Amino acid sequence: MASCRFIDFDITIHGQHAPYLVHAAYAQHTAVGHFSADAAQPEWEAQLTTLARGRGAIGQEILEAIGAQLFTTLFHGAVRDLWGRACADLDRNQTGLCIRLLTQPPAVTALPWEIMFDPERKIVFAGSLQTPLVRVENQLQYVGSVRPLTTQLPLRMLVVTPEDPTQQIDGAAEVERLTSALGAWIGRYVQVVVLNGRFDVVALRQRIAQVQPDIVHLVTHGHFDGVLLWQHDTPVMTPAAALRVAFEGAHSVKLVVLNACATGQGAMHRQASSVGAQLLQTGAPAVIAMQYDIEEEIASTFAGYFYQELFGGECPGVVPRAVSFARSNLYALNPAHVGYATPILWLNAANGAIFEMERLPMPPFSIHHPTTPAHERDLKPLKRQRQEFEAWCADVAPLGNASLPVALRVTIQRPLQDALREINDLLVQLHGLESEPATDHIFKQYEEKLARILSNKNTVDRLAAVIRQQQEQSH
Repeated sequence: MASCRFIDFDITIHGQHAPYLVHAAYAQHTAVGHFSADAAQPEWEAQLTTLARGRGAIGQEILEAIGAQLFTTLFHGAVRDLWGRACADLDRNQTGLCIRLLTQPPAVTALPWEIMFDPERKIVFAGSLQTPLVRVENQLQYVGSVRPLTTQLPLRMLVVTPEDPTQQIDGAAEVERLTSALGAWIGRYVQVVVLNGRFDVVALRQRIAQVQPDIVHLVTHGHFDGVLLWQHDTPVMTPAAALRVAFEGAHSVKLVVLNACATGQGAMHRQASSVGAQLLQTGAPAVIAMQYDIEEEIASTFAGYFYQELFGGECPGVVPRAVSFARSNLYALNPAHVGYATPILWLNAANGAIFEMERLPMPPFSIHHPTTPAHERDLKPLKRQRQEFEAWCADVAPLGNASLPVALRVTIQRPLQDALREINDLLVQLHGLESEPATDHIFKQYEEKLARILSNKNTVDRLAAVIRQQQEQSH
């Protein structure tokens, strides 16, 4: 039987510098401790750089080591004792614990809390259905009142998919995956409206006012201080402050899902600075955003699992449970990839339920993974492909340093540089494999790495075409 009832375990961290003061509260019990880490410290700065630039594939041991360091730095002394009591109640009463984390110092907020890992109980908090972790921003330096999260069925969902100038995001495919995940719920329990094409933040604001959505799901490129929209047929990085204007007065909006890179990434010296945190300032009770760059496939997979559980899971309508379900599936698929800990949930509501209903069956959300075609068991044809990739890479590499407008620099140049960096890493790995005997295992690894290079090459070719077009227009 699923645990749909959660008891809050509140953790507040405040102060001006390390060691910070920690207050924990659970079931009318409190504890006081200290926390000695922050993102400005060289050790954590290096670890955050690894997470941000690792393109997701960090490694399970590294992720668990970082997560365990966070856990042991926070849970010690009286705070650990209180946590032990809560865990004992959890085992005995078959309830859930919702860890509500309020971090006042920006350098503490910037830490990767969703990676936190209990090395003794082997709990990965980001993927635990019994101990979901949410962030809170409404108790300190908050402007405006928080709207209630709970609303009535059917829900209205506005799916926002601005045209992608880099052609990396297929808006139509994203909408199709969302509607597939919602399945039979569409019409009776959720109504979906789509806003796509080239539009600016004012058009978005007008559409929100017209639709009066309960959920706004935005799929676009993101940055720690903005998202990509359009203005006068030109792609622009719309600042978080401008996006916030679109949601001011949008009293119907209960949940915002930012399916966009780095929109949950805060600044080191400013409180509530990320795109997601700023949308909380409009009164939205729940916001989901991404704290790192995230591949389109992983982001859309997370969204599919999230909505599948939100509408068709064992605890319908419970947002923290649905987020944990989606995270845990990503973790199960690849515990070495930081994708499972990339989504952040801010929950400024006492109750995490956006609606209440009886559980009804629905078809499971399915994910199709491409298969790698078989090749003749001879490395010579594969080596020729590797050589062709190396020649192509040498020709296209200079475009990574091209001069571009700021908006395109973020959405085109950085992804191009990242893709080229991964291709070069894979080419080095292929040379290493060529020194090994051509066993079935080596042959399969070689094929897989070539397939990854080809996938990145297709991305680079699309981005390079945009850069060349910009260069031609500037001459």
